Amino acid sequence: MKPAIRGDRDRDGLATLLAAVAAGDKSAFAKLYGLTSRKLYGVALRILRDRAAAEDIVQEVYFRIWRNAASFDVKLASPIAWMASIVRHCAIDTLRKQKLETADVDDESARIAANEPDPADEIDMAQRRAIAFAAIRKMDPAKRNLIMRAYIREQSRDNLAKAYGVPTGTIKTNLRRSLIELRESMRREAEQARAHAGRAFVAA
Repeated sequence: MKPAIRGDRDRDGLATLLAAVAAGDKSAFAKLYGLTSRKLYGVALRILRDRAAAEDIVQEVYFRIWRNAASFDVKLASPIAWMASIVRHCAIDTLRKQKLETADVDDESARIAANEPDPADEIDMAQRRAIAFAAIRKMDPAKRNLIMRAYIREQSRDNLAKAYGVPTGTIKTNLRRSLIELRESMRREAEQARAHAGRAFVAA
């Protein structure tokens, strides 16, 4: 039997903790924090270049993780990549709100936005990550796979065309249609979430 490498064990362990957090397990949340907070703080600090701001972002991120852990899907990203992407989005949003216009900050935020392995740039999922994951999971498997390969795995349109045996233009057209469908699905998910929140508020 082939032994599991450490990276696989760590990933599986974090995925298990996230599943427990989604179920409301506070001890699992504390353990998850202990295992990942230094990493996430480092990500925030590299972007913000401010220790206090980075600490604030990390606290906000863990609040979001606690609230949205159920949206994590190991098929779409590793646990640490999913959490780090939340940090990056929050940190970049903070930079934009603060209107920091120094060249170093602009270059760093632009680099991260360009390299982010997530379809957020084209379908604006930064503020609606939980809704986006829910919408992606409901898509037709072929369309979901195409989006994942193009944006999460960052495969070029030409490579995808070769893999699927179709012209590059066909890949671009199918991606555009899939993204339009995903945006519409996200809109419906958002409406359902707002309706649920409204009912919960009235019940309270």
